[in-house]
Amino acid sequence: MSNDVTVTISMSVKPDKLETLLSITPDLLKETLGRPGVISVRALRNPDEPLKLMFLDAFASVEASNAYFEWRRDRGDLGRLVSMLSEPPRIEVWPVSIDAV
Repeated sequence: MSNDVTVTISMSVKPDKLETLLSITPDLLKETLGRPGVISVRALRNPDEPLKLMFLDAFASVEASNAYFEWRRDRGDLGRLVSMLSEPPRIEVWPVSIDAV
């Protein structure tokens, strides 16, 4: 079992904010990847439900994940993101991985 943690962020975007969010996503991913304790980042879009996005972020630890989200909150990034969504994002932390033997 490893100590890293995966965080999933599922969101439904307001139709009039989709293009804006899609246009800033590459920079958000690069910025996230540059933060301490971030292992990987990925954004996914569901073609059958184009207003739904998911971010998959891997962190070195739960503490690194918490520090990252605190940094985003303190900068006001989370508030700006939530204003583009039609409902609150669903954020789940997955600290236990089941590794192959």
